[in-house]
This record gives sequence, C-alpha cells and structure tokens, in this order.
Amino acid sequence: MIVYTMSSYIFVSFPLLATVGIFPMEFDAPTHHPQILAFAPHPWDNHWLSRQQLLSRLAQRGWPVIYSHGPMHWWSRHTESWQRAPWLGRLETRESGVRVDRPGRWPCLWDRSSFWNQRVLAMHAARLLRSSQTPGTTVAMLFHPQFEPLLEWLRPDWVVYHVYDVYRLMDHWSPAKSAMEERLVTRADLITASSPGMARHLPAGGHLKARLLPNGADAHRFANADHAPCPQDLAAIPTPRIGYVGNINPKIDLDMVTMIAIRHPEWHWVFMGPIYMNGTQDRERLARQAWERLLHLPNIHFLGLKGRDEIPAYVVHMDVNVICYKIARIEQGAPDDWVVHGYPTKLHEYLATGRPVVAAPQEALREFADVMQIASDTDAWENALKQAIAGHGVGTPATRRARALENSWDRRVDQLENWLQTLIHPAAPPP
Repeated sequence: MIVYTMSSYIFVSFPLLATVGIFPMEFDAPTHHPQILAFAPHPWDNHWLSRQQLLSRLAQRGWPVIYSHGPMHWWSRHTESWQRAPWLGRLETRESGVRVDRPGRWPCLWDRSSFWNQRVLAMHAARLLRSSQTPGTTVAMLFHPQFEPLLEWLRPDWVVYHVYDVYRLMDHWSPAKSAMEERLVTRADLITASSPGMARHLPAGGHLKARLLPNGADAHRFANADHAPCPQDLAAIPTPRIGYVGNINPKIDLDMVTMIAIRHPEWHWVFMGPIYMNGTQDRERLARQAWERLLHLPNIHFLGLKGRDEIPAYVVHMDVNVICYKIARIEQGAPDDWVVHGYPTKLHEYLATGRPVVAAPQEALREFADVMQIASDTDAWENALKQAIAGHGVGTPATRRARALENSWDRRVDQLENWLQTLIHPAAPPP
C-alpha cells in the first residue's frame, strides 16, 4: 500500500481504493464505439452550450460519453456547489445517455502543491477510466486547454480538441495555459473550431489542422414554438419587446443598450440568462455597475435563467431578438478581442422562430447578412431596431427559418461523427 500525507489530507494509491470499493468498478454493456471522455469548464446542468448539444447527440447515436468539468478546487469550499457535492465523485446518467461526473470534495485541487495536484488529476482520470463502457479504447475530447494535463493520466487512443472561443485573448489567460494549448494542439488528432477566427488564433500551426464546426440550433423546436402560449412573466411586459437570451457578462454592449433604452422608453428590453460579473478586474467591475444602473430603467426587464425547454416560447414572443455584443473596433486602435471571433449559439435559435434578428458585427455572422441586420454602432442599432419593430427586418420569416434548418445541431453532429469515424477507422491505403 502507498500512502502520501499532506496537511490534513491522506492520499492512498487509487488501485487500493478500487480494491476496497471506495471507487467501485463500473462496466456497462459493450458498445462498438470507443468511450468518449469529454472535459469542459462548465457543469453539465448549467446553461446549455455547444458542449451539451454535441455530446448529447453523440450519446443518442450510440457513442458512450462521460462528461466531466474536472476535480473540485479547495478555493470553492465556501460555495454552494461545494456544499451540494458528494464527498466522493460519482457518475449520474442523464436522459440523453450521457454519464455526467459529479466530482467529490475529496480529493480536491490545492494550489500550494503541484505534487498533490498531479495525484488528484491521476485519481480523477483513473476513476473515469474505470467507468468506461469500452475499456481500452478511449477518445479524449477537450473543450478547453486547461484539461491538457489530464492526458498524461488518461493516455487516450485519440485526442479531439474543440475550440469554442479564442481563449488566449480572454481574461485570466497565462503563460502556463498557453503552454497547455500548444501541447494540446500538437497532440490532437482532430481539431474543430466554431469560427474561422478561432482557428486562425491557434498556436503551433493549429490553423492548418483545424476544421470548422460552427454552432447550430435545435431548429425544429424553435420553429414549432409558434403556437406556444406567451409565458406569464413575459406577457406582463408591454410590446414591442426586444429579447436577449444568453450569458449576461461584460461582452454585452450595456452602454449602447442604456442609450437606446433612454431614447425609446416605449421599447422594452427583456434579458434572460445567468449573470457572470463577479470578477474583480476593471472590465467586470465596470460592467457590473453598468448592469445595475441599467436595471433601474423602467423599460429594462430581467427574467432570470430559463430552462432550455422554456426558451423557445419566450424567443418566439419577442418583436425582435438581439445579439448585442460590444465589438472592439480594431480599425480605431482597439486591441483584437475574443468577442469578435465568437459564433453565438443563440443565432440559429433566433432565426428558427422567424422573428427579426439584429446583431453586432461578429466575423462569423457576415454570411447571414441576408437574414439578419448587422449593426456596428448605437445609431445603426437604433435604425435597425426601428425597421425590425416596424416589420421591415432583414429577411422574411420563411428565409430566416430556412437558414436555421440548414444549420441544425443534427447536421453539425453528422459532420463531427463522420470525422470521428474516419479518425478511428481510417481507410486502408491503396495496394
């Protein structure tokens, strides 16, 4: 038996823990697909993003999927998530068939000891590997470079890196994370990126390996929401309504929204989604202050976070839906930022309702200028909203829905599954 001690912790080698049953072995029925071990920074049951959309569909197609957002960290011990966490990690199966990891409080990461953290990562990887439905064949699918250190312990047969943001242009990036991404790009057998800008910013020649896999939508679910009754809290808000669904964070152009809300008190802005403005950096602090000021206006309404099954009924009862991001104006001397290279998951959901859409000039949205209005400054936003509210938005309900149906999540997974199959079963070389 091997025992390591550190402060009040005791670490027993994980083979022994499996033997005594603390981490029981879990094997289900065999499958013809290799096990996918997926890692992303967000808990599965939070706001649904591209990670859940892709992985849930792969699971429904017979791919065994385990989803993890990594071990817990000691600094989170005062949070609600820590209080809800079990002492030891376990897997829970969701309706889609994805097995979701609920990390335990023990063992947890601790910044003061890299040796300890390596042991925690090793135990985390071993626990997931023991739960594999296809022992011996594994695809590690990483949605963020921060999980690259796990590859040492997972030793997967194939590595897939899906890029959903330009991470190196975001806050809290570090030289250590940069090194992780370089190693991950070099190691990856398949790299997919949600937008061309994300691919271009990859290090180590990653742009040459990357394949585009844009975000999609549950298009039919939103397109069929026409006959859904207006939710009670939304019905209490007068029309015209301007809707925004998504993360509420510093990327929203709160100054523009404030200015237009003051100019047009008859227009009612409706925001829904989780709030992420708790950081201490100036960008988040100023955004939080702007958001709090905005909420004091009588035509600004915040309805909180809605379930994914509720959202179509809200979006379809807006007069116009918006992607109101603040885009750095590079031509005016502003530094390049990650927002301009994004591909909003809400884009095709909005379009599928047939309602008019107005959006900021993100690079990936240019190809949809025939079905949505792109606005680059406050005056352009005001004019675009006027046109949309008056029924003269870009495109028609039919053309907007058609574009959304062309960009469904099912079609995205068709492409991803084809790449995975080619990776796992490469064609035999010609004789």
